[in-house]
Amino acid sequence: MKITWSIPVWGESLDSTRGDIVRARHLIGALRSNGHKVHVVERTSSSDTGTAMTGTGLMVAGYRGVLRRLMPRPLALTLRDMSRYSNSRTFGRRVAAEARRHGADLIVETQMNCAASGAVAARLSGLPLIVDDCSPSSEEEEIGSGLPTLAHRILMAQASGAVRVIATSSSVRDRLVGEGVPEQKLCIVRNGVDLARFDRADGSAIRARLGLGGRCVIGFAGSFLDWHRVDLLVEALGRMPTGADAHLLLVGTGPNLSAVLDRAGQLGIANRVTSVGSVQPDEIPAYLAAFDVGVLPDTLDYGNPMKLTEYAAAALPAVGADRPSVREVVRHGETGLLVPPRDIDALATALARLAADAETRRAMGRRGRSEVAAKASWSVLANRLVENIEVRAAA
Repeated sequence: MKITWSIPVWGESLDSTRGDIVRARHLIGALRSNGHKVHVVERTSSSDTGTAMTGTGLMVAGYRGVLRRLMPRPLALTLRDMSRYSNSRTFGRRVAAEARRHGADLIVETQMNCAASGAVAARLSGLPLIVDDCSPSSEEEEIGSGLPTLAHRILMAQASGAVRVIATSSSVRDRLVGEGVPEQKLCIVRNGVDLARFDRADGSAIRARLGLGGRCVIGFAGSFLDWHRVDLLVEALGRMPTGADAHLLLVGTGPNLSAVLDRAGQLGIANRVTSVGSVQPDEIPAYLAAFDVGVLPDTLDYGNPMKLTEYAAAALPAVGADRPSVREVVRHGETGLLVPPRDIDALATALARLAADAETRRAMGRRGRSEVAAKASWSVLANRLVENIEVRAAA
């Protein structure tokens, strides 16, 4: 099968660390390994127009570099969404031309809020469109959307022009159905993991360098965003029993990191918290290998948190908020522990239980690793994507 894959995120190439593009990169790699030909079209430069950077491109660049720091957030988001929408037709024409030039059988587009380039490309090329990693417009509104009505209208245009709409979880699928996406077009292809990266990982050097010794290392790896509530993890560490020999290792950065570290200082536990900041993607497996427990303090009700799959690939038990999106990955008492969302005492109790029981940690980690090996390798998921495309095409 010949596939043209559209990445409509301005300024982001396929080696980006954005979650949606990380997913696209791994699926594309797996599709190629499985014998399919995939040509990628990115919006990484002024090549959308073949001339100097357009006003639209400058607007997006301005939002990222200056506007979001200087403007009121609602206004900056509105300008961002306007620019995404206004450039959709131009980029869609380019995707259609590339698809025709490479003799594609279909177009796959990674969905981006307020971007309708996939529907434009499908209409101009006459090729089937698959919309991957589709998120409900209500999600974008909750985490930051300048033009929510426009975002919903474009989501429906993309869904209308697609033969398949790919959701990453049951909770996302249900939200999309609730917003009007036809259920018969929807299928689930979850986020996956490159197991080989974790097979080779060794965290002993990191533990030695950070002076973690034989302590139970409780870890969080990801972005410090509002909905992750890493501050709850610090609070829970402070409420663990005095004798619990646990240390918190934070990997990543984000707008809330400073507040999290400040709170550790206020609680008098700064000496039990280590933050290494942002690390390169190829360093993540070694850092996870230095953890004994992986934690997702909170998240949204929908989605498919990739970090939970990576914790499992690293054979770590996971502790997470008991939300639908987390329950689809973590089985309570089997591959980890679920706690009521934002219940600090329950989180502290779960962490203390695992900190005191290395055998349970190892057993949960083994089960989690076995499950992702069977269900969440990118090769398996790429095959599932193709199967869903073929079934829909046959119908």
